Amino acid sequence: MQRHGIRFGYTWGVNRLAVAELTLCFMIAALRWVPALNLAMRRGERPRYKNGRLLTGRVVGIHGCGNVGKEVARLLKPFNCTILATDINDYPEFHARNNVTPVSFETLLERSEVLTLHLPKTAATRGLYDRAALGKLRPDCVLVNTCRGGIVDEAALLERLESGALTAAGFDVFAVEPCDNDALLNHPNMLATPHIGASAEEIRLATVRAAIRGLDEHELVDPAKYYAE
Repeated sequence: MQRHGIRFGYTWGVNRLAVAELTLCFMIAALRWVPALNLAMRRGERPRYKNGRLLTGRVVGIHGCGNVGKEVARLLKPFNCTILATDINDYPEFHARNNVTPVSFETLLERSEVLTLHLPKTAATRGLYDRAALGKLRPDCVLVNTCRGGIVDEAALLERLESGALTAAGFDVFAVEPCDNDALLNHPNMLATPHIGASAEEIRLATVRAAIRGLDEHELVDPAKYYAE
């Protein structure tokens, strides 16, 4: 493109609201045992009740405070959660405005009752959540991944779910897509979707509008403005 004198532009964060909303969907569903109870009812079983936990008041860890991570923190405000965050960058104004406490990776693993991942897939993050990292999570933790596959060791994740050392997981992304890890997909406490984080009608329209605006104006603007157009 440089050789041919063609400019390239990208509007970051257009899909952030869709991914953030799916993230909250996973959190609530997992905390209330929705995947396992729904599966049991569809099998013809007649489960009575099973006490879950509210999202309200939970300790929620956010690993990665880019566009989506920040949007998740914003959506969590009505739930009065204790929000912890880990990122390679410091965002003091964002932390103060959203009552977010920056912590180390170790602290994030140890304290999070719900842990949601919003990381890019790089050499530093590939396989970051290996057997050792997952072993530091609380047994009552819910792990959510709506960012990229390959960041979490899926074999180690299944081991944790099967042993009861991890309460539940909600994943929209996998190391191989379409996901063929049937053992993981069929675990009753695993809520899985086929990489639909950005798949919302409003976001599809916003993406097209952002591209057209970029061609017309050659400038970056706040992608949130495209949602309401």
